[in-house]
Amino acid sequence: MAGGDRTPAGQRVWDTARELFYREGVRSCGVAEIAERSGVGKPSIYRNFGSKDELAVAYLREKAVSPKEILADARAAFPDDGRAQLRHVLAQVATAITDPGHRGCPLANAVVEFPDRAHPVREAAEELKREYLDLFTELVSSLPVEHPENLAYLIQMLVEGAHITGQIFSPDWSAASLVDAADRLVDSYLRK
Repeated sequence: MAGGDRTPAGQRVWDTARELFYREGVRSCGVAEIAERSGVGKPSIYRNFGSKDELAVAYLREKAVSPKEILADARAAFPDDGRAQLRHVLAQVATAITDPGHRGCPLANAVVEFPDRAHPVREAAEELKREYLDLFTELVSSLPVEHPENLAYLIQMLVEGAHITGQIFSPDWSAASLVDAADRLVDSYLRK
């Protein structure tokens, strides 16, 4: 159900589920817990969202910033500089990694939680991740590099790794290393 179409009870469920899903994981939060914490009965949850899976997919779609918006923002900030556009996007990721309360990428977290590739939550997370890979492919395709698809895939791997190492070691170190590693990677793919 679209955000503007939710009942007040549906909005309470939405706010509660978003917080719990990100902080504790989608699988660990049952409908009973969401109902208890939001003060909304289970029937109302199902009326507003259909199922927990539909609620989780809506959560992932809301957490994923539109790649089209990201690209438009980067191009507006640096209209004639593809390399600066890429750095701009990576700097936004780096900033997110250092935000207090950051618990990693919600899409990657969902992929780990749902190993069955046919599960609707996993399918939604993978679809959204592919959109980000397409974003990086488009960004690096404007650069004078060899094998832009390969380079984009490697940059996506760096992004995923930075989210994880930020959780394990240091968010600041991971954020700074992401931008530096991507610069070095792009340099290694420049046409000679």
